[in-house]
Amino acid sequence: MARVLVIAASALVLAACGATRPAKDVTAQSWSGDYRFQWQANTQAMRRGLPAPEKVQIRPVTAVSVKDVPGARLDNGPQWAISFVGEAGKPLPLRPFKADGYRDFGWEQQRASGQIACLESGAFMFLCRVPAGATVSFGRSDDEQLTSKTGLFGVILHQGSFELTPLE
Repeated sequence: MARVLVIAASALVLAACGATRPAKDVTAQSWSGDYRFQWQANTQAMRRGLPAPEKVQIRPVTAVSVKDVPGARLDNGPQWAISFVGEAGKPLPLRPFKADGYRDFGWEQQRASGQIACLESGAFMFLCRVPAGATVSFGRSDDEQLTSKTGLFGVILHQGSFELTPLE
């Protein structure tokens, strides 16, 4: 009985200090799926009238698919391929952010607590998963914010941010 009380008291202390892991750890969620693509308001793409792709598909890179994804390598850890359906070109490889990617955006603490997970495709784009409704700060002085309704957002260089909504 005393042991149960000690464990319960320890859990309460950790929770009060903010040291517990959130119930929804986004780092364990699958990236694979079909998504609707939507540019965020006030992006370069929106101002120029750049149409959104019909659909986005994210699939794991496998021994069979690696030949169809330029730049993908099986010896480089887990990777996914993102395809913009209706757009010309081959799928792009997506690799997990390295630690410096999270540090560059000031997201180290969110990553450590399981509140953000990101993939990147070179310097061209990145894609992140956060809890739905989360607001993420970034920019040179954390002066830009994005609230992700669906929990899946990305940024394409010189175009701006977008949100992905899972298709049923």
